[in-house]
Amino acid sequence: MTSTPVWVRAEIEYAAFGSYRVPDSSPSYALCSPLPSPAALRLALVDAVIRHTGSVEEGRRLFELVKAAPLWLAPPSRIAVMRFFLKRLKPRGRETLESTGSREYCHFGGPVTVWMSVQAPEAVARAFSWLRRLGTTDSVITCLPGTGNPDLSLCMRTMAEFSDDAAVRGRPVYTLHDLRPEARFEQVDPWSASPREAAGAVEKRIYVLPLVRERAGQNWVIYRREPWPMPGVGEEVSGGCCG
Repeated sequence: MTSTPVWVRAEIEYAAFGSYRVPDSSPSYALCSPLPSPAALRLALVDAVIRHTGSVEEGRRLFELVKAAPLWLAPPSRIAVMRFFLKRLKPRGRETLESTGSREYCHFGGPVTVWMSVQAPEAVARAFSWLRRLGTTDSVITCLPGTGNPDLSLCMRTMAEFSDDAAVRGRPVYTLHDLRPEARFEQVDPWSASPREAAGAVEKRIYVLPLVRERAGQNWVIYRREPWPMPGVGEEVSGGCCG
């Protein structure tokens, strides 16, 4: 580990469409967030390490590194959000049942960029390189890790950071999950934790995305990234919007 935290920068590319369901939205009418929740990203890294190494203990060690690490996320320059009516097969015992539902998917006009400040940058960068899915099972991704300071003018921010409503007017707002600082690995272990245990490890926060609506139709919206009016690359960053 390094004595001084290092910002790991990762670019996440979706192979096609991606969908991360907004917490507490109905599975039969699933709304998606253009960016994944901080908790989903942290736990996806842990899951990737366990799957790649075959070691739950390796996942436990990474969990302690990333669970409260300062984190920033930035959308690409454009995102299209589309709503589809789907026919699905759901497993029920040894059989499958047909069901229908509506779900939103995103098409990204570039990579989602993530910055995480950690004291073990090599281990965390390796975990990012092992990421293969973020969101639904068909939200397939590749990830290119590196290092670099976050550009805060492009990043998702918490609603609590704004004292003036005018600054967030016209921007999409989502309630997403992040891990509690006191969360334990046993609560989120993807191989043994129960849904009730996992719910106790997360907390809800309201986030505002640096996007504005460019065009819209009956079942689709195109968002354009609109930077926040603030300093960007080069400023000292000690924390994150998450963690």
